[in-house]
Amino acid sequence: MAIVRRKGGNICGYWECNRRIPYNHFLCAEHYEDWEYGFIDQCPKCGRFKDSMYELCLDCAYNRPVIPWKPSAVIPDIKEHYRLEHSDAWAKGDKGAERFFVYILKLEDGDFYVGQTRELRERLSEHRDQKTASTARRNPKLQYFEVLPTREAAELREAELKKLKNSNPRQIRRMIISFHDLIREVQLE
Repeated sequence: MAIVRRKGGNICGYWECNRRIPYNHFLCAEHYEDWEYGFIDQCPKCGRFKDSMYELCLDCAYNRPVIPWKPSAVIPDIKEHYRLEHSDAWAKGDKGAERFFVYILKLEDGDFYVGQTRELRERLSEHRDQKTASTARRNPKLQYFEVLPTREAAELREAELKKLKNSNPRQIRRMIISFHDLIREVQLE
């Protein structure tokens, strides 16, 4: 693909980044990866990208003058990307937690759901009791899980598996098959 540049070049759409980027991009490589993992999103006021934990970029939050940003490339629908499950309310319970789980559910229609939690049994119960909108009435069944030491590690692994689920679902199936083989081998089933 040929790279076309504007006169003077194109600038990353992250609110405080001045890196030059190809015309057909809207973020530099570093910020694009952050956007894929859900760490940054667009400021609703100016349209530039900012840390997703904040409602506005700092310029807009402090009412600083901002030159409106117009991307030179089409920004894909955010639904195609990988939002992390996160809640600030988890922080209190996470302090005493020694492990976190990343899990994969198989749904009735053959699709997979990837999530992470501190309490796997409780979370599975919520899925079965239809308290999770994305799995309600889809008969979720646990197929795979991993144990990780911190919430941050679980969030990052969740994002990796969500990306893999969309880019290479066969690899997810291979992981599940290997996991089931291991469970049978150690006679936990």
